[in-house]
Amino acid sequence: MMTAEPQAKLRPSTEETRIRIIEAAERLFGEQGIEAVSLRTISATARQRNNFSVQYHFGDRLGLLRAIFEYREAELDAIREKLVTEGRKRGQLGDMRFLLRVCFYPEFRHFMQNNGLPYIRLHFQYLANLRPRGVLHPIDYDSPSSTYLRETIHCMRQKLHFLNEQQFAMRLEAVSSMFLGAIMQHAARPQEPALHAAVHYPSLFETLLEMMAVAITVPPWDFSGDD
Repeated sequence: MMTAEPQAKLRPSTEETRIRIIEAAERLFGEQGIEAVSLRTISATARQRNNFSVQYHFGDRLGLLRAIFEYREAELDAIREKLVTEGRKRGQLGDMRFLLRVCFYPEFRHFMQNNGLPYIRLHFQYLANLRPRGVLHPIDYDSPSSTYLRETIHCMRQKLHFLNEQQFAMRLEAVSSMFLGAIMQHAARPQEPALHAAVHYPSLFETLLEMMAVAITVPPWDFSGDD
């Protein structure tokens, strides 16, 4: 009687490997800094035998960062699509608080439901260190991963027509940093049950929306009379 040969161990597909590297890099970038982690360390953390796996799949560090953004923003934009569709039916696309909700609620939900702090950290570091140097985000080009985010930002731009392009970009980045920084700050609090219970994240999110709406809509300061 012939015995069946043991089934060969399946090798992960290219897409599985890419996702494994993306998720490892997302965590390491968020913890240590986007420019502080070696690509070799990312490959090892993603359990790749080839030390040059990152270069093979993504080209370089910025190619990997772009892939992380494309991967995560595609997930978040699926949520934004539902929000925008419902908001359009209800005539809410002219309401700044609703537009901010569309922008930031998907990331907040990812943080709450999927332990998504690594992406929050990475996004904050990107805004603070790389975006000012011209490194692009999917909202800056015709990426299908950010279709509804771009539509929402366009609605915000129309609402804030009294701002020039530079002022609008500065405010959008500022409120984004406000949101991300607040989430990181509260997530860093001690996790003892008595203390952790004091952080009611849904209330925190609604409070942040109010704060961001005020910050982004304040009339521009007139510097003409200053010395």
